[in-house]
Amino acid sequence: MNSSKGFTLIELVIVIVIVILGILSAAALPKFISLSKDAKVAVLTQFSVSVKAANNLIFLKSKMPSYSTFPVTGRADLIDIDIDRNGVIDLNGVDLRLLHSYIDNHEIYKQIDVSEEFKLSGGKVFEEQGANLVFIGYDTNNNKVSDDNCYFRYTQAQSATVGPAYDIIADGC
Repeated sequence: MNSSKGFTLIELVIVIVIVILGILSAAALPKFISLSKDAKVAVLTQFSVSVKAANNLIFLKSKMPSYSTFPVTGRADLIDIDIDRNGVIDLNGVDLRLLHSYIDNHEIYKQIDVSEEFKLSGGKVFEEQGANLVFIGYDTNNNKVSDDNCYFRYTQAQSATVGPAYDIIADGC
């Protein structure tokens, strides 16, 4: 009896196919991981653009004579704007409080429509920090967006000449 030692052609083809699939998956995996980060950054960018557009619109409305504004007692830097033009300020409705003619950080939530998909994907909405900052972003560990470095940060206006800041922090996305 002849005993033949070695691999059959089928065994060699299977090994080669497995090696090729391994190389392809190693090359493709980082691209899929990057897509997740890119998607999160795109969502945060959209929040930034939306808040900036809303702020610009409200700023202009606060200067138009067709919209009534009312000073807040004891605060020269705050005004209330009658968005629905009914002559009554209702801050629980659509009317807004403005700081230096820009949206106060406590009022930002009225200007952004957040989808359920964002919330289900780990997104957390409106973490306030102090009197000046609002964070919107992704939380991975403790119901705090600000420590995960994947958020949009709104810093409200500091004065009549220094408007709000819109920052995207994406190191942790």
